[in-house]
Amino acid sequence: MSQLKELLLAHTGYSAWGTQRVLDACATLTPEQLDQELGVSHSSILRTFRHIHDGERVWLRRLVDPDNEMLPRGTAPEHSFEFLVRSWPEVWDGYRRWLDSSSEADLTLELLTVLPDGGRFCVPRWQIVLHAINHCSYHRGQIVTMLRGFGVQPPNTDLTAYYATR
Repeated sequence: MSQLKELLLAHTGYSAWGTQRVLDACATLTPEQLDQELGVSHSSILRTFRHIHDGERVWLRRLVDPDNEMLPRGTAPEHSFEFLVRSWPEVWDGYRRWLDSSSEADLTLELLTVLPDGGRFCVPRWQIVLHAINHCSYHRGQIVTMLRGFGVQPPNTDLTAYYATR
């Protein structure tokens, strides 16, 4: 296995692990707390989770179907917290399956992507995977801050903690 593929598999596993830990911590919140306007990130924990989930789903579709250049237009689906908890493992598994089946050429293939505003850019697929991981980590950190505002002790989602569990 190439070092690039090994790195991407490790970090997509880390991202799934970290998000699952934060989802578990948020499961103690009421529906009102999950969707309370907090003025942070996408305004609430639930809306921020929706944003992360939609981003991971959209980028996975882009990786799996490289001929579909257009990113979706319009607003993201407004899924419930319970839906996200149930469906996210399928998204994570989709990244793992795609990476497992990808060759080095697949990982380095540059994809033209058309943004909803018409902007265009070309990036190799491995950079799309790293973007999805970074995007998730960024917003997961915002949710951790929101959890603290509710008096909930957030889980440790540090990369070193993940490596220690493996």
